[in-house]
Amino acid sequence: MDNINVILADYPGLGRVRLCECNSIHLSVGPITVCLSAEAFAQTAILIRNAMEQFTEIVGDRKPRHNPLQSTEPNNSRLTH
Repeated sequence: MDNINVILADYPGLGRVRLCECNSIHLSVGPITVCLSAEAFAQTAILIRNAMEQFTEIVGDRKPRHNPLQSTEPNNSRLTH
């Protein structure tokens, strides 16, 4: 993965996920960046998905007016330099 530096996801005002040439995935939320192996990133995604499922069960019908998982911005992955 030499010379790879790709933004996998970007949500303005929240954070981004970037694949780095160091073979890690940089997960940035606000001022915090966590560097994860691909395996740890996949496990983190499962952890968050499970938490969302539990959250949905707990709050029941109380849905937010805006779905925070649906971006109003297009998610165009792009190369960075």
